[in-house]
Amino acid sequence: MLQLLPVKLWIFLLWALLISVSLIFRPLFPIDETRYAAVAWEMWFSHDYLVPHLNGETYSHKPPLLFWLMTASWWLFGVNDWSLRLIAPLFSLATLYLSALIARNLWPDRKQVEDLAPLVLLSLFFWNIYSTLTMFDMMLAFFVVLGIYSLQRLAYAGLTFRRWLLLGVAIGGGVFSKGPVILLHLLPVALLAPWWMGKQKINFRWRQWYLGLGLSIVIGAVIALSWAIPAGIAGGQAYRNAIFLGQTSGRLVESFAHRLPWWWYLETLPLLLLPWVLFGPFWSGLRKVSSQDAGIRFCLAWGLPVFIAFSLVSGKRLHYLMPLVPGLALLLARTIDEIQDLHRSKRAHVIIVAVLAILGIVLGLFPWLNQIFQWRPEFSLLSPVWGEILLGVSVVLVFAKALDLREAVLYVCIGTITAVLMISCGFFSIKADRYDTSIVAGKIAALMKESRDIALFGVNYHGQYHFTGRLERPITEISDSNALHSWAASHQNGYVIVTYGESSKAALEPILAYHYPFRGQNVGLLSAKILAETPDLESMLKL
Repeated sequence: MLQLLPVKLWIFLLWALLISVSLIFRPLFPIDETRYAAVAWEMWFSHDYLVPHLNGETYSHKPPLLFWLMTASWWLFGVNDWSLRLIAPLFSLATLYLSALIARNLWPDRKQVEDLAPLVLLSLFFWNIYSTLTMFDMMLAFFVVLGIYSLQRLAYAGLTFRRWLLLGVAIGGGVFSKGPVILLHLLPVALLAPWWMGKQKINFRWRQWYLGLGLSIVIGAVIALSWAIPAGIAGGQAYRNAIFLGQTSGRLVESFAHRLPWWWYLETLPLLLLPWVLFGPFWSGLRKVSSQDAGIRFCLAWGLPVFIAFSLVSGKRLHYLMPLVPGLALLLARTIDEIQDLHRSKRAHVIIVAVLAILGIVLGLFPWLNQIFQWRPEFSLLSPVWGEILLGVSVVLVFAKALDLREAVLYVCIGTITAVLMISCGFFSIKADRYDTSIVAGKIAALMKESRDIALFGVNYHGQYHFTGRLERPITEISDSNALHSWAASHQNGYVIVTYGESSKAALEPILAYHYPFRGQNVGLLSAKILAETPDLESMLKL
């Protein structure tokens, strides 16, 4: 297949397939994607591009770069949901190509690694799943990789101001993406340069290296402060404190919400390595690679200190490791490249693709299995077509002989992307209505146009209706029963967004103006007048 198209074009085509199918079959995913779209919508509607807002309140949890890019896409294509959902995937695509450049510079005598690295990265389940999500981590990963690339060029091609400027831009972009955490990703590899540079460190200008590093940090800080200072002045003291402290110490405090033991990342590492833990050449090559390889040391300096630091922080999320995944892919590619046996390469992909074929069989039989085991009624609605497509692609790949190791890795990449797409399409073909907020948001928008007030009772409002409904006014958040009855009494032309369980459906739904299933619960629009006249309804509602 590599005779038909070069690797760079295969990467683009597979990326385009992954993203386009996701755009077609999946709605904006609550609560993260809908929340970020809501912040961008309020920025667009209010024309306030300096201080982000959510539901009328200043939003200090994330820097503004993603929101600026979303609004920029609307300037080009009009307000829509597809262009904003392309932003994170485009950062993913740029990172794929940038990882190939890093591989070329790390191992100039191993030309194959340059092709293997982006293919390995794109085929990692963790990477291609998050490539379709509109989140900040993929942007941060790009700027980390850009900073890594600039450090590499500085070390091996010369200490020039242009390269220090590129590093400063990467730091500034990372701060604009997810705060000062980018320094945690870049400083260890910069400070450990005497260890990973190998022969290059002889007669190296270390004083200029560390002075230049300081200069890049200053450039990055200037870029970030060019927004943060005027935004802090415009947003007020509370917002100023949040953006200057909340992105650093505040993140550590917030991390306690996701407390997990120190070894959690270590035990989830096999998940990050999927599907390559099933790839024979990886295990064979692992026994042969050595830390004497300067490229291996570079990747270890990139990933190991940050991995340890994140493990010691109590709050853990798998996507926090996203900026480390390109470095992991480089290590995997270099390890796989250690195998030079052409005969083994031709069938190296078979085990992984055979496992995917079995997965296709299970997915195709899932509706029938659900009738036997009675897992969930909606599982019977799953079409076997998704499993049949995965099985068909896997069978073709099983019987295909690779010409070399690169082609075997390409087959694995095709198989894993097909698996992710078929599972995703199958899931959303029966569950999309539970994640699509556009219909109920349209109902809320219509009520607001009738000058009716809207409140939400119970759980915190995350902006899930603001962009999908193009809402122009805030939704009042009510967190306790007394406030609910007081609001209902004084806003009897209004409606309250409520959540309720299955046990309350029979009593509540006949009096709701609209109701729909949302994720694992039910959401409805309840008239404030009915609520004020029937105080016993409160016992049926979920806080």
